[in-house]
Amino acid sequence: MTTTRSQTTETQAHLGPLRELLDGNRRFAAGKPKYPRDIAAARATATEQHPAAAVFTCVDSRVPAETIFDCDFGQLIVVRTAGQVPDPASVASLGFAVKELSVPLVMVLGHERCGAIELAVEACRPDAGDAPGGYLVERLRPVATEAWGHDPERPQATAMRLQVRSVVRQLVESGECEGATVVGARYDLDSGLVDLID
Repeated sequence: MTTTRSQTTETQAHLGPLRELLDGNRRFAAGKPKYPRDIAAARATATEQHPAAAVFTCVDSRVPAETIFDCDFGQLIVVRTAGQVPDPASVASLGFAVKELSVPLVMVLGHERCGAIELAVEACRPDAGDAPGGYLVERLRPVATEAWGHDPERPQATAMRLQVRSVVRQLVESGECEGATVVGARYDLDSGLVDLID
């Protein structure tokens, strides 16, 4: 976990939303969601929102953040790009959530079998040469290359974790999330569970 503030009391105050997210995920994985997210809930938050957290995750259709964290309308800001590749718009969007909506927690959420990560890992195979692979591959090339060096048996899983850690670091260093706690996590497509990445 990386924090953008050093004060222990502020960090502890920000852990409440993290516990709520993880509790919601456990309800989801157990098949016992609390929120139906129906039209009545949508109407109840139509005039204002008070989100408790922001999640920066992948565009993958199997990773609907509001569902896997069992959040209702108005409870979660979600920003998505393939492979959690941070571009100016996504970083500024997270900054907006922190600065304008007072979101105290930002989670960078990776997942296994990520298509963008797999594409980059394959493009960066030691025997693949130096051919460019497009915007996403180029942005993911550092973690994909590092993954082959660290764990050639499981490069995709390693690259995903490296990407999450890299994005957490970039968000902290950007200053856009100043005042929020920034954490990394992994979503397991098979179990439905979310685990934190140190």
